[in-house]
Amino acid sequence: MKKVVKVSIGNLAFTIEEEGFLIIKGYLNELHDHYDNKENGQEIIEGIEERMAELFVEKCGANNVVTSSAIKEVISILGRPDVIDEEQGGASSSYSSSYKHKIPKRLFRNPDNKVLGGVCSGLAAYTSIDTTLVRVLFVLLFIGFSFFGLMHVGGGGFMIFAYIVMWIAIPEARTVEQRCAMYGEPLDLNNFQRQMERGFSQAGKGIRRAGREGVEAMSTIATIISKIVSVFLIVISLSGLIFFSFLFLGVEIFKDVVPVDFLDYIEIGIENPVYIKIAFLSMIFLPFIGMLYGGIHLLFGFRPQGIRPGLIIFILWIISIFTFGILATKASRPFWNDARSEQEVIISDKYDTLYVKFESSSGVPSSRVMLNAGYSDYTLFWMEGENKSQQIVSFPKFRIVRQSKEDGFMLKSRTDALSYTYSEALDKAQKNLPSYEITDSLITIKSNIYNKQNKFDATFRQVMLYIPEGVKVIVTSPIEHDFERRLERDWIFNCDRNDRRDDRWEGRYYEFKDRMERKKDRLERKFN
Repeated sequence: MKKVVKVSIGNLAFTIEEEGFLIIKGYLNELHDHYDNKENGQEIIEGIEERMAELFVEKCGANNVVTSSAIKEVISILGRPDVIDEEQGGASSSYSSSYKHKIPKRLFRNPDNKVLGGVCSGLAAYTSIDTTLVRVLFVLLFIGFSFFGLMHVGGGGFMIFAYIVMWIAIPEARTVEQRCAMYGEPLDLNNFQRQMERGFSQAGKGIRRAGREGVEAMSTIATIISKIVSVFLIVISLSGLIFFSFLFLGVEIFKDVVPVDFLDYIEIGIENPVYIKIAFLSMIFLPFIGMLYGGIHLLFGFRPQGIRPGLIIFILWIISIFTFGILATKASRPFWNDARSEQEVIISDKYDTLYVKFESSSGVPSSRVMLNAGYSDYTLFWMEGENKSQQIVSFPKFRIVRQSKEDGFMLKSRTDALSYTYSEALDKAQKNLPSYEITDSLITIKSNIYNKQNKFDATFRQVMLYIPEGVKVIVTSPIEHDFERRLERDWIFNCDRNDRRDDRWEGRYYEFKDRMERKKDRLERKFN
């Protein structure tokens, strides 16, 4: 059995072994002898007691008995007053160095000088920069991103998002050792005295705050706010994960083809697009995963042992941003310069009606077809096949240019091409002019086929028909159109692979035509 003593250190009650009590009493007497005759000596002693109390709580807990060995360890960390005099006098010995517990500088959020989460003050402590300067820099970056739209990453919202991510990823300095590590300073009396002389005794603020009036009410309010914020983060993160999963991975624009798979059909500057896909998806999803982890962490208050998932997620997100930037820059090389090539053909015969046929090796599908036909434009493409045999059937954009009756008929084909250099782009444009045939009054435009072997090479084809006013132009196949009305596009986003639509494009067209004729008859009867 050992006799224990109840004492108050730093406004906290401790149960201490009798031997340990005598050690603490002697140590405090040494402190009083050393600091009583100095300016602010009483405040320094109170601050030292508060630091001792923090260290006792860390090592033995709030309700456990403080042992003599723990007391000796804390005193060895803080050091003795006579050692301070030796160090300040320039003396160095193995005895004095044994009490100097230097800690490597680490990044923490500073709870003693925070406005929101202590991120800016923590960065300031880690970089040895004034906290006000870091906050001003953050505000300037926020204004710069908002006003100038730098990097096209959502304006000022990027800085807010980055602050939230750092708030989640960077741990808060809770213990004495962490507060000292935040500044890279040793755990000893000499350092503590320097802090007091500089006017920021930060190590004891956490203990002093615990004794202030209303701390329980403030703690309750802070808990409620943290729960609300945690629920908000969880809802936002889950919504973002579901939305972007559906947008990039869940929507089949064509059968078995989601948006992210379109890179497989485009000729880019890297051979395997899977790496840029992974980097892009990581850049999109990791922030929401981090927000989800942060929300769960705040809601349930668990503390991970060893590794810090939030910090790992943040590091992976930064890596994904740099990786995507490098890969995107390399992948975009074939699109850095553009060039155009044109060819004109005069149609000598005069016709009242011209017919256009878009020729393909297969019929048009019943759904997921891109058609945008107006009074002078006609754009059409679709995807056919399954699995590895899938291919995109694309036609040059067809455009009608009406001119005066004195002007003749002319067909102009044009190709705009992109490549790494202008000469390469021009050569590509000249070799990839639209393919067509003219037989009497019929113009047949050939399709272009793209698949994973023959990828889209950044060539944009267009056929322009110059005709006098009054000449009719009719598209005969695969989808009829007479350029006297607008035929809206039919782009079906259907996540179910079993398409239940039985109507064909031709049926839709004639149904639309009949409806317009009935409307015209009603108007004529009304006015007649």
